[in-house]
Amino acid sequence: MRALFRRPFRRSCSALLAIAALLLSGCAASVRSDISAINKLPADLQGKTFFVAPRKEQESSLEFSHYAELVGAELQAKGLRPAPAASADWLVFLRYAFDQQTELIPTPAFGPTGSLIGGGSSVMVNGQMVFIPTYSNPLYGFTGTTVMPATVNRRSLSLDVVERNSTPEKPNKLYEATVFSEGFSGILLQVMPTMIKALFTQWPGPPVRTETLTLPLPSKPR
Repeated sequence: MRALFRRPFRRSCSALLAIAALLLSGCAASVRSDISAINKLPADLQGKTFFVAPRKEQESSLEFSHYAELVGAELQAKGLRPAPAASADWLVFLRYAFDQQTELIPTPAFGPTGSLIGGGSSVMVNGQMVFIPTYSNPLYGFTGTTVMPATVNRRSLSLDVVERNSTPEKPNKLYEATVFSEGFSGILLQVMPTMIKALFTQWPGPPVRTETLTLPLPSKPR
């Protein structure tokens, strides 16, 4: 499966759609997740055991522990049971990444489009009648499009399931998935739970899965 962020970054059109969706949805925020997965897991998952294993650089990460708990809860909901690494049937590995890029986004431009004239009188100027308005109010409206800089955040999650007897040099993969999203939230902790939820809406799924899901962000605790 492709590396994180190897896919081309959607350009200004998708960012403009993101702005429009946010405006239309009001205060309701959501995350659009592009999911791709290859599944070779057995059809019957009941009773299988798993361990979400940290990579070396993740061993002391509280952020990893948080995501591992979320993934573990989803796996248990599918009928799997947690177990120690030494005895688990399968090991689960996570990778997550975050990147920022500034793009020029087409944006509607507003400005003066004319004026509203009311009242007035006509006077003779150099032999010609000239109308002098009593008042003139400027009118504003859509004048075209311009471009505005906007920071777009790219978020990615990968999840691999391998046999316990796998080695780093020769992993025996049973499942491989990538979830990709982009938007204007620069807080990975805010959007990652929704990306994980999107992945597990259909898990493990068909042998090959490509799907785009839009799910709401969880409401903040009061």
